[in-house]
Amino acid sequence: MKILLLVIACVAIIGYLVAQPLFKPITTTASWYGRGDGLAGKLTASGEVFNPDDMTCAFWGLPFGTRLKVSVGSRWVIVRVNDRGPNRKKYPDRGIDLSRAAFAALADPDKGLIRVKIERLKSKQIPGH
Repeated sequence: MKILLLVIACVAIIGYLVAQPLFKPITTTASWYGRGDGLAGKLTASGEVFNPDDMTCAFWGLPFGTRLKVSVGSRWVIVRVNDRGPNRKKYPDRGIDLSRAAFAALADPDKGLIRVKIERLKSKQIPGH
């Protein structure tokens, strides 16, 4: 009987942990890259060619291909992680680098930096999936 109760308790704990989100929404500083910096056309960390007109981002700690909802107030975009960054040593206060197109959909690129909220999307939350 003790073993059965122990197994039930373990299953309940594991079920609880699995149900928890692995990535909680965060608020951080975003920058952009891709025009005038020589990165357009170069390979990203994922191995694909970087296009500043795509809705992509550089982000640490999530698998390539992960979709993120990045928002500023009521404006938001969905981006795909295809690179690593921002440079942690040079810019420790930045949490995400957006492609120029993604940044421009949220704010004027002349601002350079903006505060954003980042949420990880599950595939069923992504339009068209």
